[in-house]
This record gives sequence, C-alpha cells and structure tokens, in this order.
Amino acid sequence: MISKEEVDAYRQLVYEAMIKNHGGGSLTDEGRKELKDILETFSDDELKFGMPFNTPEEMAQMLTE
Repeated sequence: MISKEEVDAYRQLVYEAMIKNHGGGSLTDEGRKELKDILETFSDDELKFGMPFNTPEEMAQMLTE
C-alpha cells in the first residue's frame, strides 16, 4: 500500500520535474503557480494509481504536453 507520505514525495518530485522542463530557475512565480495548479488537479488517489507505472519525470511530461 502506498502511504500519504509517499504520495506527497511523488507529487513534489513531479512538481520539480515540471519546473525543470519549463526553464527551471528562469520560471516566474506565476509560471510556477500555473504548474502547481495543473498538478493539484490530480487527487492523491489518482497519483497513487499512476505511481507504479510512471516516474515523476514521465508524469511531469504528460501533465505539461
């Protein structure tokens, strides 16, 4: 069973990968908020379902295509 802490850690890794894919340090605060908003459209249960099948980098790529 995947714990809440594991989901939170995965969510953070996905967010960091999304930032990296969009310019990293050059990304504005508004841009970071937009990425966070995209990620937050997924519930913990939805992320849990995909975690065994997708790396955080793969998930980040899918969310921002």
